[in-house]
Amino acid sequence: MPHPTQIVSSLADPDRLALYARVVGAGAEGVSAEEVRAGGSRARKELARLTDAGLVREDGDRVVYVPEVFSAALEEHRPVRRDPVDALFHDGRLTTLPAKQELRQRVFARITDRLFAPGTTYTEKQVNAAILSCFDDPSSMRRHLVDEGYLTRDDEGSAYRVAAR
Repeated sequence: MPHPTQIVSSLADPDRLALYARVVGAGAEGVSAEEVRAGGSRARKELARLTDAGLVREDGDRVVYVPEVFSAALEEHRPVRRDPVDALFHDGRLTTLPAKQELRQRVFARITDRLFAPGTTYTEKQVNAAILSCFDDPSSMRRHLVDEGYLTRDDEGSAYRVAAR
């Protein structure tokens, strides 16, 4: 399926647009392919460009329009929706801690899932080193992860584990 920009650029030329309008205006039966080719080499090139873009097709001795090309091209080339958490990381490092609580929770979950294994006990030094790999202030992030229930800390504050969620 052609890219939407290919479709648009195919219709940007006034002569191709006029040919396309003529084919569409003729309805489902289209126009005679022989009649289009009778326009010379330029007309044949215009027809080829419209065909390559998927806007028209030859059906026997007729040139007909392909109405589904627009919706199919848009669907196939629809931008992938990215996770908004991804935008907060640059080169694997968290650039900013979001103010919105829901987004903060997703950031904490991402950091916990990526840095810590369930069932493993970590020292404070290990937690800080892991967090430092993605955030500049490991002490505050460690506190957030504990306060928000992503990590648990023993009473002495020396052992950390991933909290059951």
